[in-house]
Amino acid sequence: MDNKYISLLHDFTRTLRSTTGFHAGHETLEVPFGDRRQNAQLDALLETTTPDGRTCVLAIEMKRIAYPRDVRMAISHLMAYRTTAPHDTQVELCLVAETISPGSRDALRKAGINYYDQSGTLYFRHQTWLVDIERAPLRPARKKEIALFSGAREQVIHALLHHWYSKHDEGYLSGSELALLAQTSTYTVSSTMQALEQLDFVESKGAGPSQRRRLRDPAALLDAWAEEWSRRREVKTRWYTYAHKGNITDQVIEGFVEHAQQEWALTGAAAANTIVPRLTNVDRVEVIVQPGEAEQLASAMGLSQAEKGANVVMIERTGASFLFLDEHPERPHSRFASRFIQYLDLLNGYGRNKELAEEFRTQALKIGSSK
Repeated sequence: MDNKYISLLHDFTRTLRSTTGFHAGHETLEVPFGDRRQNAQLDALLETTTPDGRTCVLAIEMKRIAYPRDVRMAISHLMAYRTTAPHDTQVELCLVAETISPGSRDALRKAGINYYDQSGTLYFRHQTWLVDIERAPLRPARKKEIALFSGAREQVIHALLHHWYSKHDEGYLSGSELALLAQTSTYTVSSTMQALEQLDFVESKGAGPSQRRRLRDPAALLDAWAEEWSRRREVKTRWYTYAHKGNITDQVIEGFVEHAQQEWALTGAAAANTIVPRLTNVDRVEVIVQPGEAEQLASAMGLSQAEKGANVVMIERTGASFLFLDEHPERPHSRFASRFIQYLDLLNGYGRNKELAEEFRTQALKIGSSK
């Protein structure tokens, strides 16, 4: 074990002593256990004395940055060690790391594993002792985290969810298959999938060119995308048109079919309500357009700019929003954004969109709450 981990371990024992009064005693590093000693090894075993004079042994796994996938493996490893410990020994399982992500902390609590990281966070339970100090995780000082939900990587996220939705029975797919769906490079797919696997959103089998992956938790990935989606700032222009036929949605579709020269797509409530009818009336239509196209399209369609009372909103975007467009069977030549984009756009808080979003998620996407 290198000096960084030893220093981190001693930070943990000092914090434990100051908060609980547990005194660290004999310390053993890299402890083999089980039948296959060459394969099973505990990072540290620490004998402690409680304030009332009893002995408690801490079985410790060390990590630098603990993401959900790493934590899942660590929990399994610690549980395996516990089965080999003498029955008359009081053993507490612990994970010690520089940084433990929020999702990892939740997983550790559910598994009954104590944990500590360098932010000063400490969760420790033993008999009548309980310490629960939660602080924001420190940002890793190593390589810069990639932005998963932007640009070409967002296309990979969208393609992965679309594949899960379309082909439940064919969950695993190769990097080249996903690159084709996402309309991006295999390198982008590889780097994105590695990050998703680290966050425990996907699982893999095989290695090298034969490696295949599948989505492990679509609800959690969709939630993470939605959280990031809510933070983005986009160019939106608001317009008004008189609905001659009383149906603003069909009128706007007809206008775009006639005048749009580039990609466009209906989204939000006007689109989602055709799939899951919930709203008795849709009073505005949201359309995704290519950057710089809004004013030209508005002019061609005879729309008037209107910051208040707008019934047409154009959102300028590229990339993931134009993947997996769909034509409504009752509206020839129409273009509807994919169901995932429609759902994300319903989260804007306008009118009854939130109510529609909840129903759309369960009925149209077949996705419940994250695990």
